[in-house]
Amino acid sequence: MKRRKWYGLMFVLPSLLGVGLFYLIPFILSFYYTFTQGVSEVKFVGLDNFTDLLQNPAFRLAAKNTLVFMSIGVPLLTLVALFLSLLMSGKLYSFPRWAMLSPIIVPVASALMGWSAIFGEGGIVNTIIGFLGGGQVDFFGEVNGMGTFILIFLIKNLGYMIVIFTSSISALSREYREVFLLDSKSEIKYAFKVVIPLISPIIFFVVILSVINSFQIFREIYGLYGDYPPNTLYMLQHFMNNNFFKLNYQRLSTAAFIIVLSLSVLISIFLKYQNKSFDK
Repeated sequence: MKRRKWYGLMFVLPSLLGVGLFYLIPFILSFYYTFTQGVSEVKFVGLDNFTDLLQNPAFRLAAKNTLVFMSIGVPLLTLVALFLSLLMSGKLYSFPRWAMLSPIIVPVASALMGWSAIFGEGGIVNTIIGFLGGGQVDFFGEVNGMGTFILIFLIKNLGYMIVIFTSSISALSREYREVFLLDSKSEIKYAFKVVIPLISPIIFFVVILSVINSFQIFREIYGLYGDYPPNTLYMLQHFMNNNFFKLNYQRLSTAAFIIVLSLSVLISIFLKYQNKSFDK
């Protein structure tokens, strides 16, 4: 047993060293920067960086837009993926998994060319609207940009989440369904009373994974607009990226610490709620 433990440690050690060297140590240094100011003459300023950051209008705009995007995109993605997975588990629809995973592996630059051809000024959608007698719609503008990128986020991640849900649903024993249908012929009741409670850990996992993936929409927004997108699409990554180029490491580190702390609290709440649901 001791040899097996050492063998396991040897396999894990390279990953632990990589995480410690490239993630843990930089995070500790960044945490130190949150309480200091200056480059050549570093001085301790306490919580002044946090006060300055929370009063910064650019940070508040970025935090608000990111929160709005997550609060709409993540629940919508989870519910739609779960609904389609329940349909697919009933053999109503069947798609190859490679087709469902293809949107998430397409390079961002190629995907943007496709989305521009669909939602651009002379794109397919505007051409159809003009043919029907309507006016041009600026899908990538300040008014409609948030909705357009939520749709892009859904299409990009939907297949991946469906694969996760369908795998967990197909792993359930057929006896559950057979026993339940002896008393009730309702597939809807079976889904809500049996399937969803049994796969609740997978639902929590998909929610957390969707929250993490929601931050990656920055790549599409940055690829289309650059450093300064419309106000409704200015995300936390834009704020941090711009401060990195300005060499404002104290503000950058403070923002990073707040984001990590917020995500940690959010995930802790999810896990606590999940444990309570198991106790019931």
